[in-house]
Order: sequence, then C-alpha cells, then structure tokens
Amino acid sequence: MQSPLVSVIIPAYNQGDFIGDAIQSVLDQTYENFEIIVVNDASTDNTEEVIRRFNDDRLKYIVHQKNARLPATRNTGMRASQGEILALLDADDIFLPEKLQVHVTFLREHPDVGVSYNSRFNLHYSSREIAGIWRPPMKVGLVDLILGFPFAPSDMVVRRDWAFKVGLFDPAMGTAEDTDFPCRLALAGCQFAGIDRVLNYRRYHSGRPRKNLQGRLDDVARAQTAIFADPRCSKDALELGQFALKHHLMVVMSLAYLQEETHLAQKFMRELVEMDPRVLEGEPSEFIDFMTSESIADESLNHEDVIDRIIRQLPPEHAWLGAQLDRSKATGALMRGLRSVAWNRIDRGQVQLLRAKELGVQIHPQMVLFFLSHLLSYETAFEFNKTMSLLERVTESLEMIGQGQSARSLREKYLVMRAFESYFSGNFERVPEKVVRAVTEYPKHVMNRGVLSILVRSIFRSLVAGRAERSQAGVSEFHA
Repeated sequence: MQSPLVSVIIPAYNQGDFIGDAIQSVLDQTYENFEIIVVNDASTDNTEEVIRRFNDDRLKYIVHQKNARLPATRNTGMRASQGEILALLDADDIFLPEKLQVHVTFLREHPDVGVSYNSRFNLHYSSREIAGIWRPPMKVGLVDLILGFPFAPSDMVVRRDWAFKVGLFDPAMGTAEDTDFPCRLALAGCQFAGIDRVLNYRRYHSGRPRKNLQGRLDDVARAQTAIFADPRCSKDALELGQFALKHHLMVVMSLAYLQEETHLAQKFMRELVEMDPRVLEGEPSEFIDFMTSESIADESLNHEDVIDRIIRQLPPEHAWLGAQLDRSKATGALMRGLRSVAWNRIDRGQVQLLRAKELGVQIHPQMVLFFLSHLLSYETAFEFNKTMSLLERVTESLEMIGQGQSARSLREKYLVMRAFESYFSGNFERVPEKVVRAVTEYPKHVMNRGVLSILVRSIFRSLVAGRAERSQAGVSEFHA
C-alpha cells in the first residue's frame, strides 16, 4: 500500500458540533493522496459518534483513555502518521478544497522550505459569517515567532523530517505549544514561507471563558526563557528582552477584562505599563486602540457595553483613560460598520456607521492604513475587480458619514500601492493598467517619479518577455 504523501492531524476534545465539518473538508480536497489521523482526547460529548459516521479508508481513528491535552494529542497523531508532509487542522476549523494541493505544489517547488503557511478567513464568533481575512507576512523568522502568532496551527503545513527533528510538540509547555514548536523549528534552521492565498477557515466561539490566564502567560514566559537560553538564539531575538512578552501580556489582560476578572486584569495592566509606559500615551493610546479592537471581535456582543465594562474595571490610577471612552466607541462602530459593508452586510453596516457619525468619529491616518491592509488582504481571496467593488462600497460608506477626505485618501493609496505591489511581485503586465487608473483619478501622480519609473520599467520588461516568448515559439516551430 502506498504511503500517503500528506497526513492531516486532527486533535479533538469535545468538538462534536464541529469535527464533522473539519473531516469533510479534508475528504473534499482536490488533492487525493492523503490520510486523516483523528485523535480523540477522551472527549465526554458526542465527538466519537460524529467521527464514526465517516466510512473512508483514509481516516484513522485513535482514542486517548485519559485526557492528555492538546500538545500530547497532536503528537499522538503525528507519531501514528505515514505522510512525508504533516498538515495540522484543529477540530473546529475547515480547509478549503485546494489547501493540500497548493501546499504540496509549493513545497515541491521550494525544497529548502520546511514549513509553509497561508492566509485564512476568520469567521465571526459562533457563526459561519466571514469576519475578515488574516494575511500573515510572507516571510517570518525567530523574532516574529517569539512576538506573537503570525499564523495559527490550521494555517501551517510542516515537513515530517523537520517536525521529528525537533521532537514534535512539547507537552511541558502547556498552552504555549503554538509559540514553542515554531520557535524550536526556527532555532534548528527550518525555513518558513507563506503562500499568499486564503486556504482555510478559522472559527471563534462566544461564551467560552479562558481558564487560568496567569498560567497561560507563565507558559509563554517559560517558552521564551528556553528560547533565549538556546545558544542558537539570534542577537536580534535576544535584544527583544522583556518586550518579547508584551503582546502576550496584552492578550491575557484583555481576556481578563472581558471575563471581568478585575483584580487579575488590573495586575496585568500595571505590569504592562511598567514594561512599556508608552502604551498609555497619545489619544487614542495604544491601550485604548487594542481594547477597542478586542471589543468588536465578537459580533454578537454590543461593543459599547464591552467598552463600558472595561473602563469601569480600570485601576484607579488609570481611570483618566475614561476620557477616551466616546472616541473608542465611535472607532469601534466605524470598524464594525466597514467590516459589515465589506462582506455585503450593508444594512447592518450602515446602522453602525451612522452610530459612528453620531459619536463624532475621527479617522486618523493610521486607520486609513488599517483599511488599506484589509483591502490588500481581500485581493488575496478575490480578483482585482471584486476588490474594486469593495473599495467602492467602503468609500461610499465613508462619504455617507462625512469622511470624504479619508475615502479619497484610501482610494488613492490603494491604487498606487497595488501598482507597486504588482511590479515587485513580477506581474509587469498588470502595472500599466493600475498606474493609468491611479493617474486618471489622481493626476498629481503624473509627477511622481516612483510611479512613472515602475510604469516604464514594466512596459519594457513586458516587451522583453513577449519577444522571448515569440522567439521560443519560433524555435519550437523550426524543430517541429
């Protein structure tokens, strides 16, 4: 029997409501040379009943008699696998049909790459609606992996040799296994590379409290300490120092506020301010910006109520941040509104946008860049014309609430940036179209040397490429 090229590892603990979708998404792959290893980590719900509904020889089912937790469960599946390539899939996530084919092709073309990863759709909490697209950087190194989560487990595919070379996941790292494992791969010399396509869905869940937040932070700190102690750790990583923990600290702090664990939230906030006092500077401050984004993560909640709860829990010495309350609510309404408009939920979006206008929303340049990044992410999943339709919806919505200048700025920056991105990615034939569109709408770019430069160079390179193709065709005809 042929050894499967790809092994999809699905750990499951009480995921009966979702694991059927996960398994079916693998069975629906366009690439057929795979096996599925499902490991039931002593679930107490109907997970086993759902798994046994599938009758496919490519599915291997393993049951833990005692709960071993996520890292050990992943390891059970990886050790039982036969594939040269291991694809991780959380039991509540979903692969798009092309996922395995795209990664297999990419890894064949890039033998030096040990881990590939991709963009994804994020789903609204406890919903099948798309909330947005996460587009990770296409190149990551040890510093990126230490600082945060550039990609989730279901986004990544790893060569078997590399996974076993570093000893798989480390159960001793607890909840920090998704920080520790990629970092150990990087320390061992593994190369990471991104695929700029959306290839899976990631679910989020309402009403699921995160337990032991202090323990979660301690797990990450322990993992980072081990990384910094490794003699292979790079100088730029070592220079991160205590700031390596900053993002993780902000995440657990926000969870503590959202779960109304007030004493713990205040403790985390004081530690954050001691680590980096600049988080409270400016209006809006980094702290307020972060908590605003957290307040709108769950579409089923009223973000204004969430912000009110956070402000009420602030330590007494930071209560003055309440002066940014209305601005935070307005920004949250704007972001929720544009998010809904982006995914064609127009009526819902307009309600939020009108609320943002009522609260006196102000759009600063960084927010324009935030919207711009979302447009560029959207284009990784849909073609240019659909992205232009999205841009029209967003700019019309901004104009509706009196933000015409921001709408024009967003449109202008998008058109010019797309031209540059096409040029630097080697799509020279697309550059003239995008430059002409940008210059037609914004004539000042006629004098922009950078824009003119990529236009001329793209035309020249397209002509050269065309001549080469015609020459090659002539040679082929001659030999025929």
